[in-house]
Amino acid sequence: MKHLKAFATGASSILLPSSILLAVAGVVFVSGFFRAPVAHAAECGITTTDIAKISAIQNDPTLSYADEIKQELALRKQLVGKTISCAQQEVQTFRANLASTTVPGDAQPLQSQLLGRLGEAAGFYDSESAKLNVVGIAGSEAIAREMLAWRQGTFLPLSENVNNFILWAQNQDLFDTAQARMTQTERAVSFLESASPNADLQAAFDGAQASFNDAENENAAAKAALMQNLSPDQSLALIKQSLGSLSDAYQGFFTVSTLISKILPQ
Repeated sequence: MKHLKAFATGASSILLPSSILLAVAGVVFVSGFFRAPVAHAAECGITTTDIAKISAIQNDPTLSYADEIKQELALRKQLVGKTISCAQQEVQTFRANLASTTVPGDAQPLQSQLLGRLGEAAGFYDSESAKLNVVGIAGSEAIAREMLAWRQGTFLPLSENVNNFILWAQNQDLFDTAQARMTQTERAVSFLESASPNADLQAAFDGAQASFNDAENENAAAKAALMQNLSPDQSLALIKQSLGSLSDAYQGFFTVSTLISKILPQ
């Protein structure tokens, strides 16, 4: 009992107030958290109002055929140009957010790779902008279709992977903190178990350890999915699983700390 009293001050440092547990649970489960680090830029595109303007020109009886073609082409180029400018800004936003994200050393090559692909995206839009200067109506329509297909097939999956990578990188602080808590909890439980074995305490710790191991394995799997350029849905699902397991680990820490508070002398 004398040893337990001496250990009380140190062991109390692993006790987790409910406010901390709720904060962790909130981080994991609040809707929208998984996309919060990098919100998508507003969708870039031509609206129904813009289409109405084109239709108005085409149906204006006061315009000659030549004037109609001239005004319609000018409007189409203006709208496609606006779309390109919006898309270019979107790419720059992703590049800035990714470049400013601190990542572990072994993940820096992937960060560089993603930055390179975003650079290619910027180059694509620059090329489309240059082409727009010399095309007619049919050419402007072709550019619009090409951009839409490229955006859906190439850029949107890339942007999702960038989002997921940034989210994964930002989560690593959570895992570092949890590892420190795991180590601290293990020391406390080992000390108490050596003095007076307690089956409930050991079971609670084993549960927390299992959840933390799951979280680390899922976190590593999420990183592998990102490095292998798997679908964004796959990497995001693994990120969610890892955070869910991390929340379970913190629930285990809370249970352990509650049991310790009952074991230690008052």
